Amino acid sequence: MALTVAFFASSPLGALLTWNSALFAFGNTPGMGSLRRQFQLRMIPLMLFCLAERALFFIGPALLFFSGNMLGLLGFIYCFFPGIWILVRSGFRVEQAVLDYAGVASQEDASHDHRTKDLIKNNFSSLFGRGLAIFLFCYILTLILFITFDYLCYILLDFPILMGQLFNQIDVEIGEISILSFIVLIFQDPSVLWKIPLLITTDPRVLTTLTAFILLVYPIGRLAWFFTYIDLRVRLDCWDMELRMTEVSENLTFKEVSL
Repeated sequence: MALTVAFFASSPLGALLTWNSALFAFGNTPGMGSLRRQFQLRMIPLMLFCLAERALFFIGPALLFFSGNMLGLLGFIYCFFPGIWILVRSGFRVEQAVLDYAGVASQEDASHDHRTKDLIKNNFSSLFGRGLAIFLFCYILTLILFITFDYLCYILLDFPILMGQLFNQIDVEIGEISILSFIVLIFQDPSVLWKIPLLITTDPRVLTTLTAFILLVYPIGRLAWFFTYIDLRVRLDCWDMELRMTEVSENLTFKEVSL
């Protein structure tokens, strides 16, 4: 339940993060204190739509983890199709909305939306690879931070979270605890690995700490996905030249009106 709540809560948080980051990137905001003033009513249906898409994707993991037999297999297949397809096809919805609000992609709104869909369609495999790389990076970083925090809590504070509980079950002294000894323990007793998912899914301390680090690392992945959109438009759509030409055109028009 804790991980499920974090999964859905990250959707509106990601929308807020991307909204303000995009305005920062294009110079439309003076500071973080302006986030409250930038909150628009149009963001509410946008967040609800993103939550609905998250719910559609969550059908696969729900069948995989909360059911068995053929339904679990069906959930595993659903995670890849249409689950991954839903995430990638709708992955830049917030980016397009905020840039339209900022006036960056609003000169020809319909053509910009259509061009974004074409780029996603034609570069689906590349976007899937980038999304997978971002996910793996965030997963590994979360794991490293979690293990480090777990280790320090047990060594310095004698507060067992995950590894500490495993070592307590086999009566290992604190002075003998190390990451290397934990790896050796796994090789000596592979059954320890089966206790890890049990603690992750049942122990409140493990769940709270793991969920906290997931939410801590999530903004890094969300910003990386935002700049993936910028990179896609700049490399394949010459978007930087288009924006520059639009800016020059607006300046020329302003000068002509002044004259």
